[in-house]
Amino acid sequence: MNTFIIKIVTPDGELFSGEAGAISVKCDTGDVQILKGHADFFAPLATGRAKLTLGDGSFREAACAGGFLSVKGGEATVVATTFEFADTIDVKRAERAREAAEEKIRTATDARELKLAKAKLMRALTRIDVANK
Repeated sequence: MNTFIIKIVTPDGELFSGEAGAISVKCDTGDVQILKGHADFFAPLATGRAKLTLGDGSFREAACAGGFLSVKGGEATVVATTFEFADTIDVKRAERAREAAEEKIRTATDARELKLAKAKLMRALTRIDVANK
């Protein structure tokens, strides 16, 4: 498999650095897959599923929210607000976050509160979906 270097970082630190065959993420404009030789590229990340294909063809799925994806000189960097591999997601915590967000949507008193609650709900639902597959 043709590979390239990728780094995945969050405010908590570096989650992955090494060779990969592909990275697929959800960007604001839609789903994007980066392969070796991709042109230089920059895009903001949306909340959604990410898939990192390793050099041996195996893959890891993750829940990703916010940040950006950059490709420069053949190397990719994901700088995400949150990026959680499926095997590290605490499903019970995600379920509690879903319930809290749903309650906040019901009781929001202004547009800002409602928008924030909807974003938190989307993140919780993505985490639950990724962890359960």
